[in-house]
Amino acid sequence: MSKRSSDAVEWAYRRYIKDNPEREASLEEAGRQADVAQQIYDIRNKLRMTREDLAEFSGLMPETIEDIEESDYDGNWNEAIDKINSAFRQWFQDVILPAARMTPDDYSVKAVNA
Repeated sequence: MSKRSSDAVEWAYRRYIKDNPEREASLEEAGRQADVAQQIYDIRNKLRMTREDLAEFSGLMPETIEDIEESDYDGNWNEAIDKINSAFRQWFQDVILPAARMTPDDYSVKAVNA
């Protein structure tokens, strides 16, 4: 962040948020949500899941996953996180572990003799 932008952020904080407990709490909550959103995005990508995969395994809508990852979710974050954590565990059990146990014969295409 440049000096100019950090000065602007500091000015905005002092002007609109500082000494206002409700706004300070709201800013802190937004920061926590952004941290959780980044974790979800990172884990989903490490597991090679699409948003659609995560939606299917969690029972959430793909649009909800997008909203969560963009910190723009208006629903119950704790409930959504529980569903997402369950989905990650299920994906690992159903997709990652079976793939890790495959042998080259399991993923080799065999020529069809005519």
